Amino acid sequence: MLRSQIIVVLFCSFFVFFIAGCAETPNQVGAKLLPGKDLLRVDTTTVWAIASTSQPVIIGTASSPRLLLGKVNTIESWGLIQFASLPDSIRLLPFVSAQLNLRTIYHFGDSLAPFSVAIHNVLMNWSSDSLTMDSLKAPGFYESNPRGIGSFSSVGDTVTISIPLDTAMIRTWGTSSDTLSTNFGLLLRPTNSNVVKGFGTFSQSDAALWPQLLLLFQGSGGVIDSLMVNTGSDRFVATGPAPSWRSDSTHIYVQNGFAYRGAIDFDVSVLPPHAAIHKATLQLTSDPSRTQFNYFTVDSLRAYFVDTSGVAITYLESISEGAQIGTAKVYQITVGSFMQRWVAGTGKRRLIIAGFEEWSALDLFSLYGAGASKTLKPKLTIYYSLIQ
Repeated sequence: MLRSQIIVVLFCSFFVFFIAGCAETPNQVGAKLLPGKDLLRVDTTTVWAIASTSQPVIIGTASSPRLLLGKVNTIESWGLIQFASLPDSIRLLPFVSAQLNLRTIYHFGDSLAPFSVAIHNVLMNWSSDSLTMDSLKAPGFYESNPRGIGSFSSVGDTVTISIPLDTAMIRTWGTSSDTLSTNFGLLLRPTNSNVVKGFGTFSQSDAALWPQLLLLFQGSGGVIDSLMVNTGSDRFVATGPAPSWRSDSTHIYVQNGFAYRGAIDFDVSVLPPHAAIHKATLQLTSDPSRTQFNYFTVDSLRAYFVDTSGVAITYLESISEGAQIGTAKVYQITVGSFMQRWVAGTGKRRLIIAGFEEWSALDLFSLYGAGASKTLKPKLTIYYSLIQ
């Protein structure tokens, strides 16, 4: 009996101790035992852009999922396609016909407008990603006389167009065993207006969207055989006028395709030298009156970290989220990791802003710049604490 009573007493004592020790709300005595210096104090500060501009850049489009080709307003985009070497087995076979097949997957401008293109034989290597419209138009880059013409009253967004090619041009390319390659591919020069069409490239995961070179030739016994070549390389080069963009301090122009990027400078000297950055958000306000989107637009931006020499480090990026603040459309980008590098003395106090589909579309994002009113200009909201 005594043993049972002892067990009950011990159990009750343990229960009371457990309940008292697990109280979620500390009493005033316990709160005063923790020194104030051991409490984390998070401060916040907001800084606005001190300078902004729009910068033209040469982008690499060799891995773009779209080959942009055409003209609309003042935008123009040319294409390049180089098919793999032809097999030696057709070296002596007479050609019957050749044609280029392209699958549409995009448009910018009037989707129902006429589309036309002249195809030229390229005379030099273009493997570099530093191609510009000036380099394409330089004398000697391509044959002046077209080797194929495509003209269409309109082209849908999910169709295949076929353009006949000069078989004599294909013959000059030689075959895979030739020691001196003269196969530099095709230049596609748009001759239309009012629309830029986008075609599938070799970077597409679906092989049905790849460019195709279809060759018909006469085999033994007069039988017509065919050869389909659907491997190779491609890219596009686009251009468009932007006469006042770089000098317009009230706006930042982020243009896909050409391309232009925004550059925004901040003064963050208000941050203590040894601050720990918990969160930082860049806020950019859109000017819809100057923005140009279409059905295919991915409405998102990228922010790049900039090193001390002023070069954008594209693998250090953050992607925007959209928000509506009052009546304004705003892009919010998390840049806390960038701010921590700034505090540590790394990098230029600048953010580079690019379109999410810079290498595959022609959208224009118009954002308010450092010269705009304070309620519209770019701003950083930073949450930080001092490192003890």
